[in-house]
Amino acid sequence: MRKFVVALMLLASPLLAQDAKPADKPADNKAAAEKPPMKFVKQHRIRMGGEDVAYTTTAEEIFLKDAAGKNTASFFTFAYTKDGARAEDRPLTFVFNGGPGSASVWLHFGLVGPKVIDIPSDASDPGAPPYKLRDNTSSIFRATDLVFIDPIGTGYSHALGDKKDEDFWGYDEDADSVADFIRAFITQHNRWNSPKYILGESYGGIRSSMLVPRLQNDYNIGLNGVVLISPALNMGTLPFVTAGNDLTFATHLPALTATAYYHHKLPDQSKDLDTLLREVEKFAGSEYLTALFQGDELPRADKERIAEQLHRYTGLSTQYILRSNLRINAIRFTKELLRDEGKSLGLLDGRYVQDELDGVAEYPDGDPFGAKTGPIYISLFQPYLHDELGVETDRRYFPQNGEANGKWKRPANRRGAFAGFVDVTGMLAQGTKDNEALRVFAAAGYNDLTTSYFATRYMLEHSGIDPNRLTIKDYKGGHMMYLYRPSADALSDDIVAFIRAGANRPATTTTTATTTR
Repeated sequence: MRKFVVALMLLASPLLAQDAKPADKPADNKAAAEKPPMKFVKQHRIRMGGEDVAYTTTAEEIFLKDAAGKNTASFFTFAYTKDGARAEDRPLTFVFNGGPGSASVWLHFGLVGPKVIDIPSDASDPGAPPYKLRDNTSSIFRATDLVFIDPIGTGYSHALGDKKDEDFWGYDEDADSVADFIRAFITQHNRWNSPKYILGESYGGIRSSMLVPRLQNDYNIGLNGVVLISPALNMGTLPFVTAGNDLTFATHLPALTATAYYHHKLPDQSKDLDTLLREVEKFAGSEYLTALFQGDELPRADKERIAEQLHRYTGLSTQYILRSNLRINAIRFTKELLRDEGKSLGLLDGRYVQDELDGVAEYPDGDPFGAKTGPIYISLFQPYLHDELGVETDRRYFPQNGEANGKWKRPANRRGAFAGFVDVTGMLAQGTKDNEALRVFAAAGYNDLTTSYFATRYMLEHSGIDPNRLTIKDYKGGHMMYLYRPSADALSDDIVAFIRAGANRPATTTTTATTTR
């Protein structure tokens, strides 16, 4: 169980088996610090948004330096820039995944890049190689240049000089280095006056929120918007630490319903999904939350009534729910829902299923989402680096660094005796007060059993962010809802509309808040 949970905490990584990175060799880091940064530039064309677009890809190292001018880290990045556009007129979006310890390949090849994996939308197994790429004609590149960030210890990015990769592994350390990279990038490429956005997935939601004060206050880098995909914001809403934490059960219930509905396991499947979810959301935030709040004082009759309602909303037996004390653990749910069929679900995307070897275990043997999506990403990205981006290096590309998660350091203000769950929502909210033009867009998938869509909505609608500058949208699919093709197209269109709505928008102008599902 412990190995399974640790793997799943590597948020937004389909490779749930940890891809450990070899320990730093000081001699290699020092030698690399003396070499000039690598840079590979190529020209491309693509048909996108009804337009024939000429663009340039730049795959390069950008070095960070300490106060003495010594190189401390090499960020390897992939930039896509539209040819002929003026910097002031063309937005620039910095893109990263989560983990922590995840490279940006998942967003790069799943949603954002000009080319993406051609994967079945129905959560079926894509099979074995060879796999195919397809032109991403709905890419947000229609509206913005793109810079993909691989944090230190992922991709080709690594420490330099006397530094080790793990020196950059921590809430503050990671945010500091990524902020410094963004400063270095816009300086080297003369993009200080471009409209700027940051786009993060999963743990990238935490990174984005922590970047806002660093960029705006420390570096005076104005931001136009923050885009959050399946964001982790408050660790208390995740399904990993559940003892004494009733919030996670209430905020996850609608996702459990959506997944049970998808697999036709509800006693009554007659309602359409949207109508059903609105009903469950209301129940989760009222009767259910009130019952959980009463704890052991909840009368038996009320407990049985709530258990029966949970049975109707999850498909699990009333007896199981009563034994669980009304608290349905999302990880156990992935094993329990299809137990009678000998199958388990994906935690990051409950649409995915696979056969189980152990039919009586409490938790699944693995995760079908990672098993069925990881290989297609990496099998296609490796040749893409060489053939399309022109990258020539003998360094190993690390899509996921499992070591980073285990060594991740807590925030500086969360090390006291009474430090609780990390919650960065306040940083994001404060950023919208400091910058009255800053807007926030958040996307979530109905079948994400990790960073549930209802938890995302709960956190942001309790954050203090002006509703007129907050857009929240939900989609069919899981943590990476864009693997469901209709959701990918809809999400891309929504992000493009969000960016274009901010073009030349005065700080005093307001927009209508959007909370569509």
